[in-house]
Amino acid sequence: MSAASARPALMLAYFTYFGVLGVFVPYFGLFLDGRGLDSAEIGLLLAIVTASRIVGPNIWAALAERTGKPMLIMRSGAVLAILGWCSSFADIGFWPLLIGFTLFSFFWTAILPQLEVSAFHFLNDDTQAYSRIRSFGSVGYIVLVMLGGWLFEIFGSEFIPASALLFLILLLSSLFLLPPISLSLSTSAVSQRFIDVLKNPLLLRFMAAALLLQMSFAPYYGFFTLYSRDIGYSGTQTGLFIGIAVAAEIIAFYYAGKILRNRSYKFLLSICYSLTVLRWALVAMFADNAWVLAFSMMLHAGSFAIAHCCAMQFIQQFFPKHFRSKGQAFYAGVIYGGGGAIGAYVSGLLWQDGAGASFTFLAAAGLALVATMLAISLPKVIPNAATN
Repeated sequence: MSAASARPALMLAYFTYFGVLGVFVPYFGLFLDGRGLDSAEIGLLLAIVTASRIVGPNIWAALAERTGKPMLIMRSGAVLAILGWCSSFADIGFWPLLIGFTLFSFFWTAILPQLEVSAFHFLNDDTQAYSRIRSFGSVGYIVLVMLGGWLFEIFGSEFIPASALLFLILLLSSLFLLPPISLSLSTSAVSQRFIDVLKNPLLLRFMAAALLLQMSFAPYYGFFTLYSRDIGYSGTQTGLFIGIAVAAEIIAFYYAGKILRNRSYKFLLSICYSLTVLRWALVAMFADNAWVLAFSMMLHAGSFAIAHCCAMQFIQQFFPKHFRSKGQAFYAGVIYGGGGAIGAYVSGLLWQDGAGASFTFLAAAGLALVATMLAISLPKVIPNAATN
């Protein structure tokens, strides 16, 4: 299948995948709050659910390598994630929610790393083509975020289970539009060498910076809708703020290929991470000013979109081709799983049902500052691990 013919299916897959996250990420805290959980319980649930993303991607990557069929792994993960999500329809307490969402999150991790690998496979490692197709994920996210703000005002937080389920089913359908691909990978000797690659000091420094940055996003992902509500913004206004962030993200993704071309990833990462410091500081101190809060949301273009494309560029260039599936899974597990889990748990402790909201975002700014210093220490050119 040619890159051109695969693009519509890839666009739809990214649109539906991030459409699910457009319901889950911004409104999940409100949903759990509506079910009667306090901030410590919300932080704990988010941390445990997110922790499943540490081991999940690596398990699914190992299965994809063993079978050589990443599309089968994605489709299976989507089916099982739907089953886990169905637990959200029952209001029967903290532990059933925890078990159901942990299963959902674990199976959910089967999808994105393999989708990224498949996308680069179909696009022949064209970063510019990838960034434009990836922007459809941001479109899906913003559509559901905006729609979610409206639905929240009408139905309250219980709009989430059915809305996310609909997009989960659409996601599964979109994955069947992608043709199967067979990736013939090396055998057991490769796995041993992969462990050696993970010990590379450059990779460890890059991962540490990305981990701290992801931890800094935890208050935003887990508590921003609650924060916005407590300040006095309506559900529609909150959806608009998040919509501004995602609109900036879409534009950044669309032009990311041109932005990255002939520019040092180190320079771009340093800029993006420093903008994140400014972003969380503004949210901490000036969130009651709608214009300042809207401006802080525009910084999402750098702190997420361009930073993500730089990270994907690093993974694609640093890991030899036969390691890229494992590299994507390792990155997803450590950064989104580990960083998200630690950040969510600590944020839940610091939040104190809203009393520690400003301090929590200031702490996030501090983490982003350390990440910036690590990014500045990286080399200008990404070496391939096979040459080190």
